[in-house]
Amino acid sequence: MSTSPQAKSVAILSILGAFLTGGVVGFATDRALNKPEPRYYDSQDELARVLGFSDAQRAAVDSVWAWRRGLQRETLAPVRVELDRWRDSARVLILNELDEAQKVKFYQLIERNERLADSVARVRGEKR
Repeated sequence: MSTSPQAKSVAILSILGAFLTGGVVGFATDRALNKPEPRYYDSQDELARVLGFSDAQRAAVDSVWAWRRGLQRETLAPVRVELDRWRDSARVLILNELDEAQKVKFYQLIERNERLADSVARVRGEKR
């Protein structure tokens, strides 16, 4: 029984194609069925977990974090307006380069990021 080298190549490529297709379909199915949960990293929780804080230690360290955030807000307040102005100017320049469909997606990204920032601020007790 003699087979041509071309037939062997076609057979090998078919098997390789089936293997790769199965891998891609399996990966896509796994991602669709087992969506990863968005993770919010909280350095305070991580510190308390790793160091095994007692309730009293956690309360004391949380107050230190709150004190630090207050100082940061106070320190950044004078420049916050300028930083916001630069961000808004950059957004306008970016929008000038986008088509209409991209602009819609860009605005959606901005809204998503603002919602995320608001939820993080609420978790930290900075917003109500």
